This record gives sequence, structure tokens and C-alpha cells, in this order.
Amino acid sequence: MNPISSDLIDPEAAKRRRSAWVTIGVAAALVVGAPVLFYQCSQDEDPVVEGQSYANNHYVPGAGYYHAGYHGFFPFRYNHYDAGRGSYFYGGGWHSSPDTARNLTSSVPSRSAVASANNQFHSTQASRRGGFGRTGSFFSGRS
Repeated sequence: MNPISSDLIDPEAAKRRRSAWVTIGVAAALVVGAPVLFYQCSQDEDPVVEGQSYANNHYVPGAGYYHAGYHGFFPFRYNHYDAGRGSYFYGGGWHSSPDTARNLTSSVPSRSAVASANNQFHSTQASRRGGFGRTGSFFSGRS
């Protein structure tokens, strides 16, 4: 029997099929989404590791954007243009032209930049507690 003609004859069949697809969709969303509800990254871990290379404009909450050519973290993206100032930001300052001399794709942050970025990250975190009254993550095996 043609499904279109059966829907015309029995509109309730179309509703049941639609309802079944909605149920499957909701169930799939719960299966995929439930781990996200319980996942909490450890705020005790440092987001920047000494000796590791980071891409230009790598972002760390609280620390800012990594400028590979300057081996440090800054509040604006590398070569960010501010129309109000008419200037470009890189390496910690505003300049009249974009930086092309140090346009690296990645580099290793300085030791002081690593320490500063990690301190700034941890100072901006609201809480060091895990979700749902626990410490750590539901899936991490830690408690």
C-alpha cells in the first residue's frame, strides 16, 4: 500500500509515525547529550603546559589569545584591527600597521607566559567544585 494514500485514509497513522520519530529523536538526544550534562573539566588542571607548542590565537579563558611571535597571551587576537583607534593589536600594544615580521603559526610560550596564563585561567573560574555536589567528573573516575 502506498504510504501517501494510507495517510490520506488514516491521518492517525501519520501522527503515530511522526510521534515515533520524535520519540526516537528525543531518546537519541538523551543518549548523546546525557554525558555532556555530567561532564565537567577539571578546573585544577592547567590549560597551558610548559614546553608545548600552541597555535597563534589559541584562546585560554581569563588569559586571552596566544601571540606565537611574542610567546605570550594577550587580551586581543593577533593583528586585531580596531577601527575606532585605526590600529592593530599585537605583542601587547597598538600599532599603525599589521605585524607581518613575526607571523608565526605556532610556537612555545615562555615560562612566565605559561605561569601567568594558568594563574589567570584559575582566577577567573567561578568554582572549583564539580557539578551535582561532587568534585570532579562523573566519567573521570575521580571523586
